[in-house]
Amino acid sequence: MSFTPGSPTVSAEAAPVPSDPAAIDAELRALHGRRGAAAAARLARLHEAAADAQADPAAARFHLTHAWVHALEAGGGEADRIEARLRRVGGLTAARTSTNG
Repeated sequence: MSFTPGSPTVSAEAAPVPSDPAAIDAELRALHGRRGAAAAARLARLHEAAADAQADPAAARFHLTHAWVHALEAGGGEADRIEARLRRVGGLTAARTSTNG
């Protein structure tokens, strides 16, 4: 089963992430530009899956960076886990500072 954007029966967050890189790419393209926490959470999961499929470390960092940004937008705590993963592969070398004063 895969997620179809706009599907009334499957929530974006609950739908399994496809393992096929072409299916991941197609869903990423369909979801980009959508607003809201559910879309951001789904984009984070998809970009993380895309990172897993990459043999090139730079391509993996690209997708993990996007996963992290979308996870921050979505809220819910996944951002810290993705940030740690991104740092392990050489991304986010500078310390993050809070903007909440």
